[in-house]
Amino acid sequence: MAGKVVLDIGCGRRKLPGAIGVDRRVVSFASAGAQRDVDHNLLQFPYPFPENFADAIHCSHVLEHLPPTNKVLEEFYRLLKPGGLLFIECPHFSWVEAYRHYERCHFFTAGSFDYFHPANENYNARFENVWSEIFFDDFTYAIGVGFIGKYFQRLYERHLAFIFPANVFCVLLKAVK
Repeated sequence: MAGKVVLDIGCGRRKLPGAIGVDRRVVSFASAGAQRDVDHNLLQFPYPFPENFADAIHCSHVLEHLPPTNKVLEEFYRLLKPGGLLFIECPHFSWVEAYRHYERCHFFTAGSFDYFHPANENYNARFENVWSEIFFDDFTYAIGVGFIGKYFQRLYERHLAFIFPANVFCVLLKAVK
């Protein structure tokens, strides 16, 4: 996204090239190789950027660590320009590794972000779901369950998720302002 302002929230050691990296870890094992540009606790609102600042926000494997999910999404919404894009990647709730790290406080499904649709007045963040996908290991794709999970997400999550666990879930949301 040349010429666009992109925030990489929770960038850690792998900041998205060309993005402004923001991370909350000040002293930890991750700080040794951290690539953050802005040192900020992601649980302190507001973030140190003006309203309508970013064209896009990249949030990979961090949202599940932030307890007030609705407040974090409201902050992302505040930071995004109208039509700005929010990419979220997180462990799928069915993946055993989702429960491994002690700081994970939330688990997400393909429908977790549906509550932030533009017509829902219960939240101060309004997003349109542009794209979402559940990702699996090679075996799950080979036996066809990956196809079901990709094209019939709700069916997969309700009936097959704990038999054939997924790995990660990704969603691309567009700010509706």
